[in-house]
Amino acid sequence: MYSDRNDVSVGITGPKLNLGCGFDYRDGYINVDMNEDHHPDLLSDVTWLRSIADESCSEALAQDLLEHIPRAKGTTALREWNRVLKHGGRLIVRVPSLIHLFQLLTDHARQDLATQQRLIQCLYGTQGYDGDFHFNGFTEVTLRHALADAGFSVRSIQIVDEWMFEAEAQKVAHVTPDPILRAPTDEAFLDRAYQTLLRRPADPEGKAYCLKVMGGGIAREAVIEALKASDEFKATLSPKDPGLSVVL
Repeated sequence: MYSDRNDVSVGITGPKLNLGCGFDYRDGYINVDMNEDHHPDLLSDVTWLRSIADESCSEALAQDLLEHIPRAKGTTALREWNRVLKHGGRLIVRVPSLIHLFQLLTDHARQDLATQQRLIQCLYGTQGYDGDFHFNGFTEVTLRHALADAGFSVRSIQIVDEWMFEAEAQKVAHVTPDPILRAPTDEAFLDRAYQTLLRRPADPEGKAYCLKVMGGGIAREAVIEALKASDEFKATLSPKDPGLSVVL
């Protein structure tokens, strides 16, 4: 695994965030969670830290969190964590390694039922309560890409407990979620998305459908992906079009 332990973040001060803390309450951190049963310091969606100012924090810890965020929304989460970190600030993430989990599942010494069930739970989440589901997993290639895309430089990646990546990264560029995602309402978001991507107002049928699926929990990022996958978008716009602001 890769390691570059030159710690240029020494001397950076500011609050430290424990994102998606669950019951892992840490002294010296602002413990953030969207589940009030966990009694966090800050009750917030970790993909939109509305009350935290740009470039105000020194560290963000996100252990066992990214896999619980819908895959289309993972980029937004990482860019939001970049937004609140100071330049040189540190991000620590722990996520499932798909390849290592698959290796454990095929290990001849781990073919008993109890071990197989435990490993499958590691892959899909315990599913013991709403939100305790895994939407994503990573390889070293995809994890490095996700961090770089969000303005981070990887300092180290190691395997812990045989099946999880623990990566430490440093903010090297200020990258934020696309403003279109921060529209105050779903209807306002759709109006901006259609106008930006398809260069036209949203048609009533399409808008009604999108509002329905978003009301059922589909993320704004997934709607953007669907619009960009449409024949209309492909026929009329190029991703390199300078007028295209959505970069998801």
